[in-house]
Amino acid sequence: MLVVDISLINLRRDGSRLVPRIPGTPAFVLAVLPPQHVMEQAFPAATPAPSASVTARTAGPTTLSFSVPADPNGLDLSLEALLDWNRLVPLSDLTGLRAGAAGATGFQGVPGSVLEFPTRLLITYDGPVDWLTRPAPHRADGRTALWHARLRSTRGGDVLLRAFATVPDRSPHLGIGSLGDRQREDIVTLTSRAELVPPTGPPIQVPSEPLHSEQFIVTPLGASAHLHGAWEAPLAGDVQRYPAAGRHCPDLEMYDHITGLGRDQYVRVVTRGRLCTKHRASHVAEFRRVFAADPHGGIVAYLRREDRIIVKEPEVAYEAGDYPHGGREMPFTTLRVTDRVTPLIMPPATASKQPDPDAPLVDDVAFWVRLAGGGQDYQFTLIGTDHEGRKVGLRMPLIYVPDGQLVDPDAPLPNGEHRPIGTEQLVARLLGEKPDGLKGELDGQVMAMAAPPVGAPGSTSHPVDDLTFDLRRVGTPYVRKANVRVPAVEQFTGDGGYRAVKFNPTYLERTMEGHPAGAYLDLETPVPVAFGAEQAGGVASPRSELQLITAQAGVVPDVYRAGEDIGDIRKLFAGARLLGTVPLDVFLQDVPHAGTVQNLDDERIDSILGATDAVLSAPVLRVRDLPDVQGKELRYVWKTRLGRRPDPEPGTSPLPVIVENSTLTLDARTIRAQGSADTSTVRGTLTDFALDFLDIAQVHFDELTFRTGPGKKPEVTADGVRLSFENDLEFINTLRSALPADVFGSGAYVDVDGTGVRAGYRFAVPTLPIGVFTLSNLSLAAEVRIPFDYDQPVSFSFSVAEPQHPFHVTVSLLGGGGYFTMEVDTTGPRRIEGAIEFGGAAALDLGVASGGVSIMAGILFTLETGRPQQGDTPATQDRVSLTGYLRCSGFLCVLGIVTVSVEFNLELRYEKHGHQSVVRGRGTLTVSVRIAFFSKSVTLELERSFSGAPGDPSFADCVPLEHWRDFCGAYAPQADG
Repeated sequence: MLVVDISLINLRRDGSRLVPRIPGTPAFVLAVLPPQHVMEQAFPAATPAPSASVTARTAGPTTLSFSVPADPNGLDLSLEALLDWNRLVPLSDLTGLRAGAAGATGFQGVPGSVLEFPTRLLITYDGPVDWLTRPAPHRADGRTALWHARLRSTRGGDVLLRAFATVPDRSPHLGIGSLGDRQREDIVTLTSRAELVPPTGPPIQVPSEPLHSEQFIVTPLGASAHLHGAWEAPLAGDVQRYPAAGRHCPDLEMYDHITGLGRDQYVRVVTRGRLCTKHRASHVAEFRRVFAADPHGGIVAYLRREDRIIVKEPEVAYEAGDYPHGGREMPFTTLRVTDRVTPLIMPPATASKQPDPDAPLVDDVAFWVRLAGGGQDYQFTLIGTDHEGRKVGLRMPLIYVPDGQLVDPDAPLPNGEHRPIGTEQLVARLLGEKPDGLKGELDGQVMAMAAPPVGAPGSTSHPVDDLTFDLRRVGTPYVRKANVRVPAVEQFTGDGGYRAVKFNPTYLERTMEGHPAGAYLDLETPVPVAFGAEQAGGVASPRSELQLITAQAGVVPDVYRAGEDIGDIRKLFAGARLLGTVPLDVFLQDVPHAGTVQNLDDERIDSILGATDAVLSAPVLRVRDLPDVQGKELRYVWKTRLGRRPDPEPGTSPLPVIVENSTLTLDARTIRAQGSADTSTVRGTLTDFALDFLDIAQVHFDELTFRTGPGKKPEVTADGVRLSFENDLEFINTLRSALPADVFGSGAYVDVDGTGVRAGYRFAVPTLPIGVFTLSNLSLAAEVRIPFDYDQPVSFSFSVAEPQHPFHVTVSLLGGGGYFTMEVDTTGPRRIEGAIEFGGAAALDLGVASGGVSIMAGILFTLETGRPQQGDTPATQDRVSLTGYLRCSGFLCVLGIVTVSVEFNLELRYEKHGHQSVVRGRGTLTVSVRIAFFSKSVTLELERSFSGAPGDPSFADCVPLEHWRDFCGAYAPQADG
């Protein structure tokens, strides 16, 4: 059972002995043994046992070089003498060690001792050693022991070994074995003591340490060995210098290898790395020989690979200087990993792919830590410390990143190796394959998302469902988005649950104090908050979109331009209405200088509302705990100045609201106490504005105020209301001398119901002598209606007298009367009606006969638009009518016995319904005769109507096409020739 090749150097045969060929010079004996190691295919944990033969490759031969001690008698020429290595001196001086072609080595021209163990790794002694052998076969109990030689250190203790080269892979496509190419290279770098000198700078301080062997026995069937190696991490300043010296920076941390007769029993390879969260960690790959039942019968033994991650640095701190935004993107100051050792995980190269038994297991890659078997992400348990010192726990998957140069697992080269790839590039690819992979689950724990302002602890804390991390670079995690609960939003909308948020970009760039509103988070989806006009007295219907989460101003809309001190609030109130119909955004001005909504408490807000020159340019939503009861107060407050009315676009009418430095104030409070219904109080104010009704009339308000509270009717007051007529109706202003200075004072009425606010007055003017005229039965009425319905505009009506009670004007024997009623809104007139009549009357009494006669003539005008009065009422056609009439009557009575009366009426009316015009004429004559007790009346009537065309003729109807062409051709230029 012995296979060995023995070569003699500088020895010759002298009879039965071997003597130096050249006396006085060293002589050597070289023993070449069969391969001492078999490299086998390993199978990842949780995979079935192999049912067929596995792939394996043997190492190359092992050469042991001995020096023959100087002896005048020479060396016996016998097998026992040549195998008695106890008398020979193993070559252990490595001075002048060189690696030649195919791994051949020599000691100053003399072949040296080279052991290929494990396969493709060349090692030799690192100190004085000797080999213990039995020259003759050893027999005991009827058995013969296998020939073997035991390596021993002459200094006692472990044998020290050094690797000095690797052997190129003779079968690169297989890629099997417990050691990868990079691990073998690392062992050479860490044990060979070769000096690494980059082109520039001093030599690299390699943390060199030899391999320790507790046992190393060579046999014809392979070595039985137990190797161990452990190395410190390279110096931080030298990490980037290794490639310049022709080596990659070693990341091997520990190596254990146990074999029996050349077959691996246990191999452990520990590489140095870190988790993507900066925690120092090690990747442990263990290869164990296990025994399993063969499906075809019997027992099979194979190598099973088991991978784990060991966390070496449980807690790391994150410094502000590590981040481009001063660490504001990272809500934790420290993260502690409680898992010291993970369960079995998938090997690196198969962590994201289905393992292929014939594919190489590439270990020099970054990978998601996934459990063996099912491939699910392993959820590390971490404890984070937020900016208030609060400890919170979270579970999240992590990426393991080895130190040193990484390779691309998807880019194998023809020689069996893999293409190098940058660490950040490979990690970015892993994150791109799973964008939300770094998600930490907190399950509603409260934590501070940002450092709170001084004096406001807890103002940045939220219940958090999860945090999604990203990496600026490996070791600097930051929160890209989160799902948190925002109590202010929940209280205002009544919609609970978690909302997606992200850090505000202005906060990241300029800190919380540098943001105009002091915001630190943005809602990814703005939350609309609409307040009906009935909650603001019809003054305004704000439609806010809450987006900014602030520390002391609650939740506010995002009206600020990123990185600027002013913001555009128009985008927030696009679609909001002022007084029911007028777009509010056209009157809004830019949000002024930064800090307008920072550091706000109720006292500060009340002082802003009470000051005439202070504004709260952005709406603020606040929630505070009630001091006396279990409940909260919700407050929505906004105070802003409105700009001047913009000029109308060409072809459009001007807006009906005129504001000149007007102030709009809204303050809504809702009390939500435990065990009772919500109670709300609202106050809305609009100052110094006017309503312009089609250049016909203007109603100016110094202040319009709306107040409402629990258990009482809403209260609406209007101060400083002035009415004036313009243009064609300016003559009515002459009646203002009879009106009180403040028509909305005492005697005015204000009605509030579910549809809107009605405010107006009715005033009876006493009989007025005006020169020779006498004006009596005169009444004036005006009313403004502010609807709560968004689709209904503000309307205004004014009347002088009424159809049932016209005013009277008399002068001597002549007299007349009439009335006028007008109703308009911000979109145009709704109804205009007026009538006036005039005439005279005379009576005569001669005793025997008496009588009288009267003649009256008048004009009546009516205009009704076809716009719907309610949002769901269909529109009707416009109607216009103009009527003129003459009424003559007279009577004669003779002796009271015979009475004759005559009445003549003549009426001419023009009507227009849409595009249809009609002229109607109607006349009646009634003659009545009464004699004593007998009376008789006769009426004659005549009516005629004339209808016009449905519409005016078009140009095409009036001018035939051929005539139009002839007309155009007459002006066309004549062509020459």
